[in-house]
Amino acid sequence: MKTLLISACILLLVGCGKEAQVSTLPDPTPDQKLNENESGLSLTLIENTFTKSPITIETHIRNDSSIDYQYGQFYHIEVKMDGLWYLITYSDAVFIKNKEFIDTGNTLRPGEEVQQLFSVDMLGVTLVPGEYRLAKTFLSLGDRFHEITVAASFWVK
Repeated sequence: MKTLLISACILLLVGCGKEAQVSTLPDPTPDQKLNENESGLSLTLIENTFTKSPITIETHIRNDSSIDYQYGQFYHIEVKMDGLWYLITYSDAVFIKNKEFIDTGNTLRPGEEVQQLFSVDMLGVTLVPGEYRLAKTFLSLGDRFHEITVAASFWVK
């Protein structure tokens, strides 16, 4: 009887255990629908499936519009949970350690394309298996100053 009770407790504890997950903001992101292409800007990933949490993610950005856009090294990562996207959180120390982790500093001219290497490791997070998207924001330098955000999905198996 004692063995049966211990076994039942172990099964109960194992069954109630939570899957590993990344830390996120409590509410879903307001922009649930982000595209890889928007207003002539595109973001693609060189690799979109990883067998474990990637240290870096290589990106390719292109400007097929007629407007100059400002951009920087900053990206953010979102994770899909229960069909909704949530912003992954990390320490603000990331911005102190890497002064170039900002939204501006570079100009992407019409017809220009560049590759960037985004460091997941620098954020100090480990991505558990799941679906993610890497999002990048650009600021137009045309007559109308406005922001455009594009995102590309990837998976960690």
